Amino acid sequence: MKSLFTIALACLMLFSVSDVEAQRRGKRTKKVEIPLEGTVFHIRNAKSGKFLDVSGTANSKKARSNGTNVQLWDLDGGADQKFKFVPAGNGYYHIQTQHARMNLDVHGCFEGKWFCGTYKKDKGANVQVWSAGRSEPQQWKLEKGTAPGRFYLKNRYSGRYLDANNSDVQKNGCNVLQWNKDDNTNKQWELVDVKTGQKFTM
Repeated sequence: MKSLFTIALACLMLFSVSDVEAQRRGKRTKKVEIPLEGTVFHIRNAKSGKFLDVSGTANSKKARSNGTNVQLWDLDGGADQKFKFVPAGNGYYHIQTQHARMNLDVHGCFEGKWFCGTYKKDKGANVQVWSAGRSEPQQWKLEKGTAPGRFYLKNRYSGRYLDANNSDVQKNGCNVLQWNKDDNTNKQWELVDVKTGQKFTM
């Protein structure tokens, strides 16, 4: 009788230990959901694997000036490659640089202004940084891309999409502009948490 009791007790303890170990393994493998708001991201081009970057070094006058170009570059750890998504209303966000309080913005004139070489609604209008404001050319919306963890970024004012120049997309310094939406991966982006390296999904 004693031996049966001992065997039963041993089995119960074994099951308990196995259950705790299984729970522990589950906690280790479970991914933590990344919030869009409040997280600092690197923005990686889905085609080339290069990252959104403000031209010039993070502490330079150039990188902190209105109208400075946005490009692709290898990851270098600079604050000019780090961005936050700041709510702008109706599902749109300001994409704000972390080296200075500046937003991604579309270059050019607003409609109705005469004698302007480029308008903010033009296909191919350049993307730049500008002092943080509330204007629609500084607002962007995430739309799901063609694979999990990939996104299109749609400009509120123009209705066009953040795009890396396809002919140079594998090169450092590849220009970033706006274009019409299609399935090409040079127009799709991955948001990578700076702290964990995990991609944002929704």
